[in-house]
Amino acid sequence: MAAAADASDPHVAAEPAAFALTPEAVLDLLDPKNPALYEEWGRARGIAGKLASSVDSGLLRMRTPRCTTTTMPSGRAVFGTNALPEPVLKSIFQFMWDALQDKTLLVLCAAAVVEMAIGVYKFKFAPEEKRDNLALIDGGAIVVAVLIVVMVGSISDFRKQNQFRQLSDFSKSLSETKVVRDAETVQVPTASLLVGDIVLIQTGDVVPADGVLIEGFQVQTDESTLTGEPISINKDLGNDPFLLSGTKVVSGVGRMIVVATGVNSLNGRSLLALEVEPEATPLQEKLGRIADMIAKFGVAAAIAMVVVLLVAYFIASPPSTKDSFAITQDVISLLILAITVVVVAVPEGLPLAVTISLAHATLRMLKDNNLVRHLAACETMGNATTICSDKTGTLTMNKMTVVQGVLLETHFEHADIPATVSAKLRGDKASAQQTAAFAKLLDLVAASLNVNSTAAETRNKDGEIAFNGSKTEVALLEFTRLLGFEYAKHRDAVKLTAIAPFSSERKRMSCIMRQPADTAFEAALGLDADEAAPAGAAHRDWVCAKGASEIILGLSDRFVDGDGRVRPMTAAKRAEFAGIIESFASQALRTIGAAIRPVPPAHAAAAAAATDASNGDGNGDGAEVEIPDSERLIFVGLFGILDPLRPEVPAAVASCQSAGIVVRMVTGDNIATARAIARSCGILTADGVAMEGPVFRALPQDELDAVLPRLQVLARSSPLDKQILVNSLKRLGHTVAVTGDGTNDAPALAAADVGFSMGIAGTEVSKEASDIVLMDDNFASLVKAVVWGRCVYDSIRKFLQFQLTVNVSAVVLTVITSFYTTVSGPKTIVSVLSAVQLLWINLIMDTFAALALATDPPSPDLLDRKPSSRAESIISPDMFKMIVGQGVYQVAACLVLFFQGPHWWGDRVYDPNSVKEVGVDVTTASIIFNTYVFCQVFNEINCRSITRDINVFKGFFKNGMFLFILGLTIVLQAIIVQFAGVIFKTNPSGLDWFGWAFLLLSASALCLSASFGNDTAVEFDSADHKASKPDVSLKSVVEAAVQKDSEDSSAPGSLTRANSADRSRELWFKAIRHTRMQVRVVGHFMAPKSSPMTKASAAPSSFVAMHLPPPATTAPSASAAGDAALPPNTVAPAITVSETSAGRDSGWSTLRDVVRTVSVVNAFRSGRAQRIDFATLQIADVDAIRRARAVQNRAAFTAAAAAFAHSNSVAASHASISASHSTLTPVRKSRDAFH
Repeated sequence: MAAAADASDPHVAAEPAAFALTPEAVLDLLDPKNPALYEEWGRARGIAGKLASSVDSGLLRMRTPRCTTTTMPSGRAVFGTNALPEPVLKSIFQFMWDALQDKTLLVLCAAAVVEMAIGVYKFKFAPEEKRDNLALIDGGAIVVAVLIVVMVGSISDFRKQNQFRQLSDFSKSLSETKVVRDAETVQVPTASLLVGDIVLIQTGDVVPADGVLIEGFQVQTDESTLTGEPISINKDLGNDPFLLSGTKVVSGVGRMIVVATGVNSLNGRSLLALEVEPEATPLQEKLGRIADMIAKFGVAAAIAMVVVLLVAYFIASPPSTKDSFAITQDVISLLILAITVVVVAVPEGLPLAVTISLAHATLRMLKDNNLVRHLAACETMGNATTICSDKTGTLTMNKMTVVQGVLLETHFEHADIPATVSAKLRGDKASAQQTAAFAKLLDLVAASLNVNSTAAETRNKDGEIAFNGSKTEVALLEFTRLLGFEYAKHRDAVKLTAIAPFSSERKRMSCIMRQPADTAFEAALGLDADEAAPAGAAHRDWVCAKGASEIILGLSDRFVDGDGRVRPMTAAKRAEFAGIIESFASQALRTIGAAIRPVPPAHAAAAAAATDASNGDGNGDGAEVEIPDSERLIFVGLFGILDPLRPEVPAAVASCQSAGIVVRMVTGDNIATARAIARSCGILTADGVAMEGPVFRALPQDELDAVLPRLQVLARSSPLDKQILVNSLKRLGHTVAVTGDGTNDAPALAAADVGFSMGIAGTEVSKEASDIVLMDDNFASLVKAVVWGRCVYDSIRKFLQFQLTVNVSAVVLTVITSFYTTVSGPKTIVSVLSAVQLLWINLIMDTFAALALATDPPSPDLLDRKPSSRAESIISPDMFKMIVGQGVYQVAACLVLFFQGPHWWGDRVYDPNSVKEVGVDVTTASIIFNTYVFCQVFNEINCRSITRDINVFKGFFKNGMFLFILGLTIVLQAIIVQFAGVIFKTNPSGLDWFGWAFLLLSASALCLSASFGNDTAVEFDSADHKASKPDVSLKSVVEAAVQKDSEDSSAPGSLTRANSADRSRELWFKAIRHTRMQVRVVGHFMAPKSSPMTKASAAPSSFVAMHLPPPATTAPSASAAGDAALPPNTVAPAITVSETSAGRDSGWSTLRDVVRTVSVVNAFRSGRAQRIDFATLQIADVDAIRRARAVQNRAAFTAAAAAFAHSNSVAASHASISASHSTLTPVRKSRDAFH
């Protein structure tokens, strides 16, 4: 019974045993296009029958008696899924094989083979007295080092491949397609399309599979991806109905039936034969050139070293005491050392660092709603100098609502909807007939809005029904629904005979709808005589148009008044409507106009003939019907649509401006609306220029170049205007980022340095042309892309600084020590850093450092600097100084240990074999090797900053990978030194506490001096460290001053943050110098030991003392104090008050803090040299009397301090201190007034 019931259900289909078409037969239809076979198969309707589908209802789901769920017929598996072929993934072993193809590693492997051969000879076949039980260790160590390098690089590449595959899979999972199944419109993943599905297409779509057009209006496709010809091809139902996968719908709307999917489609077959090479980003290419230069330097140094050492070995100091075997071994050791120098000098870690950084950034950017499609955009975005942003959905929330409007000359607001609006519109008419006619008119206007729309309610993949489509159209559909008119009923009741979709050039969308004729209604409406319907006509065609309000108003020569009559559009009435549009726009409302027009009888006859020829069944010739919407329209409504500004946009715009990035709004909205939105989000400034697209494109080039720097808003712009803007800015040297969501935005997106498409509102064509997809259409996400771009750029520069330091120091150290050991040392060609040691250093330098430095998270202060120019060198002057300074220090430290170390610990164990292998004794060799490695460890920390910010510990605990790599390097180095001395040519018994302490002190000296050299508190970001920080430090005082200065600079007339970045940096360093000078000066003014003010106070000597008075203390009498003075240049940490001033602030401490704080604030308040004058501290309103008194107090204190400083007697000291103490009370009053 159940089976019979299922069979009677029209929406249930039995699984077909076979289909009348096969994938091979469909290929004959499409490649090449075969119209004759298309006609033979019965066009679209016949093809649908052969595929067990329906052009009306689509595929029918299949039910089984034992299952209540509905599924698609499994027999369609013969056609395959719509999943396109993926590139073949490499296994870990293939990556290892690829890594072994590196030329330097191949040479190193050859050297290892030679070394192993010598080791086998010495171990087994050499004379008894020359045999070496450890001879195989050197060759084996080189092999193990090569294997480790190959394994680490291969694993990194394998992880990168999986990360990019994850990114690609996520991108594809976002693609969805509207299909008709079971006569219901649903959204399904594009990969789930089946042969026989009915797909809805519209402007901006990328055709998801091969298909045949069922019906369509003005459908044009771009097939350049398949044919290479960049022309639009018209699609009709007779000559060319073929829609090919991967092509782009340039214009039009329609429906098609899928005939081939996945690997059976033309696009899928093309991808099967395509091998895509990984793209190289501009930064990778630039670093590749740097790597080649460094490699040439390394090869030249190695060749020169071999030549010089061979000459020195055989000529300058010939080895007369060695036999041929020893000489051969020395020469082979020299060649291996030279090869190792080349391996160390070649920076193969540079490309790896770029890849790791980009892979890390792209995945993290995905969490910030940035889907990166082209890796080059990630690094380019960091140096963008201007952003041309859309308004709708990017700066605004894209949640539109009709809040004001004029409908049939009746004004309304959102609060009036629905009851009040309906009452106002219907009103009290003179008669029931007039009331009925007005109701029909309102129904006609609502139908024009409901039918002339591509938005609709669909079921998404979660099974929920929601509006899908343009948010503007959705707002109008919701408005008509509130008025009581359902869009679905109107669409079912009328028939569309022509559609002209919205385009940026026309600024409107139009259609012709056909409904039953009503001569009485038309007579009541008062149409022109030439527009009257013919007698006895069964139906009536109406033009429905909506779009930009001033465009629709300009095309209208009539309007409908409040009585429902068509009236001529007088100049006064046009001005009234224009004033309403301006009023709405000034309130940041998007204005949409609506108009109708009856189709003239002659035009209607031609349209009817074309429609009857098609009949909507796919068997007509598909002749296009022209829509007469360019004149004689009847203006019926004006709608003000509110799209609220995103709350995070003003802050994001301000961040861009502080980062030196100019933000420009490019929109199709009214210029008044654009101005209002731009002002509210901070884009349009007082001296900025707002311009309309037609005016902009008409400017000559000289005027265009003059206006571009101040152009901030471009309204009523077309895609051509956006493209002109992008190309002009690039011509002036800007790095341009552009957002776009429409099909016609594709040229501008492609022309920009970085193109951003909209993930929600964007068309598939715009996404294909873009570099990054904004998943949430949010401008704030775009700013995050800037931060990540700068983070990637900085990460690469950090690694480059580290790598070049090791390159220079390792090569120089190896060459110098090997030359010394050959000429005047033990007459052996050896280096203090052996080949195995250099390979371990190379592993730290190339792989570990790339992982550590390339994964640093971004910090907000990345937006506090201007973008880098295209011509700027990747190595900045600060980086160059750091590379030279660190390199010189490392080489100097190791050479001092090399030459002086044996004299410092000469009483320790002396191993002659160690001297022959590394040129010095084993203890010195161990300390030098350990010192050099730990120099790299501390230098890795130093390289976390590539600017003048000396706080290298900022964000130290936020990068888990960096901490892990650092810890792993230290642990492995300790294991090597303590337990692998035989392999690495170090002390087999390891280092004692003295050796470890000495090397840590030597290696960390430069790091510590760089971090603490300027008396700046080092700031850790860990919560544990924050808890242990002192209450107030000098840095906190300076930061408070900076904050106050930034607040003052926000006042009118002050410099903007972007323009004062360099000035703030200058003031920062000046404040540090100024404060240190003042602290030293005040430090010389200390009370003598016999003074009652020398006892320590309970109050801390800090800025807190100015706000919280210390507890009351009683100082001992003067007679109880000694007469001896404090040692010279000693600063008393705190001074107590006398009995008469108990409970008050500490005198010397407070005075020193006041002087220091005032000098810091004054240094930040102005760039010129400031005197220590309380009158310059204008934080609070202080009247002239207090300021004058403060100046007098300062003068009195200065005179007393000077007298004290030059006094040699205790009495004179007491007198000067008393004079100084007498000034504390007025100073304290001045301070209280300041607070």
